[in-house]
Amino acid sequence: MRNNNITRKDRIKSKRQAPANYLIVCEGKKTEPNYFNGLKKEINKRYGKKVDVLIPDIEIKGMGKNTEDLIKYTQRYVNYSTKIYGHVWVVFDKDDYDDEQFDRAIRNCGYNSCWSNPNFELWLLSHFKKINKYISKDNIFTELDKEFQKYGLGNYTKNDSNIFEKITANDRIHDAIKNCEDMEKLNSDKLPSKRNPMTKVYNILKDFEDYL
Repeated sequence: MRNNNITRKDRIKSKRQAPANYLIVCEGKKTEPNYFNGLKKEINKRYGKKVDVLIPDIEIKGMGKNTEDLIKYTQRYVNYSTKIYGHVWVVFDKDDYDDEQFDRAIRNCGYNSCWSNPNFELWLLSHFKKINKYISKDNIFTELDKEFQKYGLGNYTKNDSNIFEKITANDRIHDAIKNCEDMEKLNSDKLPSKRNPMTKVYNILKDFEDYL
């Protein structure tokens, strides 16, 4: 039975909340989207046929834009989309951007800024080990190679379409979240540009941890 006491404003507000709709906009075109598409695939594989489970609708976009352009794009995309998103995440790296540009992008992001310092691969490495001191992006790739070989995964390569399946085996995703929660305590009084190592990617995964 329809409740006539619910106003049009209430219905619009309820629609706008859309808690199951997720948008993840990534700076990179391959590595990050491959990881999140693997996440989406895993959730759908586990729960896609269960009618009593609300499956999150995850939309992933890999843009190849710099930090500030990425945020502007996300704002335009959300504003003009016919779809209502309950959760919007913007994924980008410190990488080679200067400190002011990086910090400004985070300040100006009106959504959940999911930044990494120095890069997204820090999140991947967190699946295997805890990082508690400064690490360069080159050393991250070296350490990833070591971990991949240790676990019989071959060499780490960017743009691996099976990256999610490879690194999340044996419940390593929960280890990664815990490692990043510990990482949060490091340099917590500093600006993001000075917080190396740090990655906020784990906050996205915490939203889906119950599905995994």
